Amino acid sequence: MAPFLWTMVGIPILSIAAGGFGKDRLNLFFMGFFRDLARIKAHKRSRQKLNGVVPVDATSVSMLGRDDPGIDFLQDESDSASSSSATTFTAQELFEFGSGINERPIYLSIFGRVYDVSNGEKFYGKGAAYEMFAGRDVTRALCLGCLEPECLVRSTEGLTQKQLQEGKRWLSFFHTHDKYQYVGNMETIDSEAQLDILVESAVLQ
Repeated sequence: MAPFLWTMVGIPILSIAAGGFGKDRLNLFFMGFFRDLARIKAHKRSRQKLNGVVPVDATSVSMLGRDDPGIDFLQDESDSASSSSATTFTAQELFEFGSGINERPIYLSIFGRVYDVSNGEKFYGKGAAYEMFAGRDVTRALCLGCLEPECLVRSTEGLTQKQLQEGKRWLSFFHTHDKYQYVGNMETIDSEAQLDILVESAVLQ
């Protein structure tokens, strides 16, 4: 392995192993690492389309990596993609229309926003590492790095600001990715509807 790659990958891996991280924290690290690599590649493709070939340098890595503050659409009422004219999904509809089964598209939801990630079939399609995300709300899962069925829910109850920020980095990733498309919103939930949604999610698993 080249010295630069060893510095970027090898040392953090050794640090994690030495620290005795749990499975979710390992997932969180590796998922975030590969997300940031994918973000750099997407940025490079976009720049190539606009300006011709542009090399990815250290500045690009820093700008697109862990320093990304994430997007917080919950605080941006003016965002046009959050308008009432957007398609609205229930948890059941998200799974029915976006499971990737029988040539359906692959949808996932994060922080109430639904993205078509069909072009990422090698990640989210049948037999892929994150096939459990297809047709699901992945907000809690991506905030925590948890791939267990109980984490595939919209609830952010009990999460820390740091965990929420990690989730918002993922929201930023999906929203700015050149191959993924925003397709709508999850239905608005209130305290009374939350239990129904959790039950719905459990039934679909």
